[in-house]
Amino acid sequence: MKWTSSLAGLLGLFTLVSAQADSTPFVDADTGITFQSATNSEGITYRVALPADASAEKPYDVIIQIVAPISMGWVAWAWGGGMTYNPLTVVWANGDSAVYSSRQALGYYTPIMYEDAKYTVLKGTSANATHFKLTALCSGCASWPDFDGNAMTLDGTSQVNFAYAYSTTPVDEPSNTETTFSIHDSVGHWTHDLGAARSDQFSSWCHSVFTFFSLPTSNLQSPPSSPPDFMAPARKSKVHRPPPPSRTLVLDNGAHTIKAGFVTDDAIDGPRVIPNCIARARDGKTYVASETTQCADFSEALFRRPVEKGFIVNWEAQKEIWEREFLDDQAPLRCDPSETRLLLAEPPNSLPILQGNCDQMVFEEFGFASYYRGPGAAWNAYHDLQAMFQTQPPQHHDEPTPTTASAVQSPAELILLIDSGYSHATVTPIFQGKPIHPAVRRLDVGGKFLTNYLTRVLSLRHYDMRNETYIVNEMKEAACYVSLDFRGDLERSWKGTRGERREVYLTGGGIAKDYVLPDFHTRSRGVVRDYDPTRASRAKRLAVGESSEDVLTLRNERFTIPELLFNPSDIGMWQPGLPDLVVQSLQCLPHGLWPGLLANILVVGGNSLFEGFVPRLQEELRKRFPDDCTVRLARAPDPITNTWLGGANLAQHPHLQSLTVTKLEYEEHGSPWLARKFAAGLGP
Repeated sequence: MKWTSSLAGLLGLFTLVSAQADSTPFVDADTGITFQSATNSEGITYRVALPADASAEKPYDVIIQIVAPISMGWVAWAWGGGMTYNPLTVVWANGDSAVYSSRQALGYYTPIMYEDAKYTVLKGTSANATHFKLTALCSGCASWPDFDGNAMTLDGTSQVNFAYAYSTTPVDEPSNTETTFSIHDSVGHWTHDLGAARSDQFSSWCHSVFTFFSLPTSNLQSPPSSPPDFMAPARKSKVHRPPPPSRTLVLDNGAHTIKAGFVTDDAIDGPRVIPNCIARARDGKTYVASETTQCADFSEALFRRPVEKGFIVNWEAQKEIWEREFLDDQAPLRCDPSETRLLLAEPPNSLPILQGNCDQMVFEEFGFASYYRGPGAAWNAYHDLQAMFQTQPPQHHDEPTPTTASAVQSPAELILLIDSGYSHATVTPIFQGKPIHPAVRRLDVGGKFLTNYLTRVLSLRHYDMRNETYIVNEMKEAACYVSLDFRGDLERSWKGTRGERREVYLTGGGIAKDYVLPDFHTRSRGVVRDYDPTRASRAKRLAVGESSEDVLTLRNERFTIPELLFNPSDIGMWQPGLPDLVVQSLQCLPHGLWPGLLANILVVGGNSLFEGFVPRLQEELRKRFPDDCTVRLARAPDPITNTWLGGANLAQHPHLQSLTVTKLEYEEHGSPWLARKFAAGLGP
């Protein structure tokens, strides 16, 4: 299920339907309770009654009533003014009654169960041929803990903003309070006058209508032997936070490499780029992470990678890699987790189950003192972006320019980040250091996909390279480029019809290159050299006793492989390319944000190092927008470590301590609480 975040609501990402305020008291015929109600244009009514002393000074209970047309599959009431990170009351019809479910939405999926709000179903809850109605006493709807464990309480003396959502699609299991349900048809907000909803008869209403009747067992509390004390539970004591660790390990755990380094209050160490894999060579020896640099022969080597599609899916392998790099006695970046704070990057819109597994490993397996898990895309906002746009690095396939983190304490206002990495590519709009999740777009074509496809092509045209993915990956990085004239290059590299001898093909047309494969005796890496049409065939060289070289002549493979980033449909993939993903992302946003985003496009990731990648992307984007629209695009000086460097700047933020979670807090509150706190971010 998808829900708008508070940021998305602020920007107007969705069409909101305003509820009509009804300040006239409504007396319910079934219970005699006087409510203050609001009804939206779909005929859904939200009513509330408060005790006479309700205020923001102390928690209090509320009596709620939700009435909806029977055509509604479900309706929801959000108590904090936004659909995410606030208590939700979700109601639907089940036979001749109504079922409630206490939920909390943390992202764009079905909201989780929320246990801090306790409901007592009251008289009048029913369903008929036209409507369903829930009347309930709620403890915990008007107050809930914030990210630091302090209670937040709605001001019962003033006007308060609420939010609602509804769908006409029925829930999957009407009798199950933990059922899943579909995305909303619409969301909206209204302002409720809570001061007018207060009454000194509140306590008598609660006692007089305290009546239980048949509902699903999970929806009911056991009837008490005596009338309950209608007071909200006392707030929990705040967990004492120890002083922050003096050293922070910033970790960008990529699919191909790990970028890791330490940050202190006054210094940022340069990141180490570590292969994120476990390799087994042909001789059976195993190399873990940075040990792969000791491997002399990668021919037919097998690789085990813990990250797939951008997510850590094999914690057994990842744990072995982290231990070798950070915990062992001879680890290059050795640290004591109990005295170290961890900042870990994750992809946007990560799955909750994977986030929970990560939290568990960080605290229960490794025992880090404190921890922050955040979207790596947003870390790129903690740079001096204008300096990047003013001093562009050479746009050709070359080694990335070494950079160092600079003291940037506040994120850039607007960025459109394009990250084309090893496992996938994403387009992420970032507003004040936070990704706008509904507009994030993903392409399942990355460096690994390109390597595998090049392996397949070479195996069909030249040698069988299916067991040589390491060599093919090096070949791709050294010889491939993004064409600025795809049709023209394709024409120049075409052999012609059968029997035809095209001169441009015989001479290579400026496209063909020879790649000398490594033999791991005299050469550990392959070599790219200009195509020589006069060079004798390998068989003739062997006949005269010349030294043998395994040479592959690369022609259209050089540019047709990276072309898949722009046109994946060339091989039958039903996904748009990067330029079209940018358009799709912007179409989810208000037009007022488009100029700022298009003028601040930042490109990171290993695939951006392809020669011609940035000019081609800029050219394609300019074709898709009006001529008077400024499209400004820059590649980070070091696109491999740019995310890590942004995270290093974030680690020095003076308010980061308020965002991190300690091990004690994790043990007390659990992963759902961590997710809510991490999602809040630091903001501007």
